Amino acid sequence: AQSESENISHNVAWGKARSARNGNVFFAYKSFLGYRKGADGKPEIDPEQAATVRRIYTRFLAGRSLQQIADELTQSGVSTPMGKTVWQPGVIQSILSNEKYKGDFHLQKYYTPENKRKHTRKNNGEVQSYYISENHEPIVSPEVWEKVQEVREQRKRDRNIG
Repeated sequence: AQSESENISHNVAWGKARSARNGNVFFAYKSFLGYRKGADGKPEIDPEQAATVRRIYTRFLAGRSLQQIADELTQSGVSTPMGKTVWQPGVIQSILSNEKYKGDFHLQKYYTPENKRKHTRKNNGEVQSYYISENHEPIVSPEVWEKVQEVREQRKRDRNIG
């Protein structure tokens, strides 16, 4: 039974990897702000949600903190990706750091170790990962996304966080 379970696990992992190499990616539309599943099955921009994403990027580059942006969205009555009414700074952080907003897709950022099936770990080269550029229409330009990453790093350095 153990061997069969491991075999199934390897087959599933192989299938996901092959799918990624072919450019087929999985979007968790229900918990991902800005996109919806298009008629062709590929991601398409949800204009109303995309406006919120652009607002987050714009406010961040204007000098607002994650907490300030979260407070603004909460006070404006904008729903979170999960449909809640109160925004948390971590959600803003996730939106600002996700490459999907610039149209790219990174598969296998995290992985599940063989011996710990209920724990995921950040992939630092332990398993093959796939980065697909220009996979879908971006909500923010790659230049804006890169500028946000630079500002995030600078703010970390300013706070003396490694």
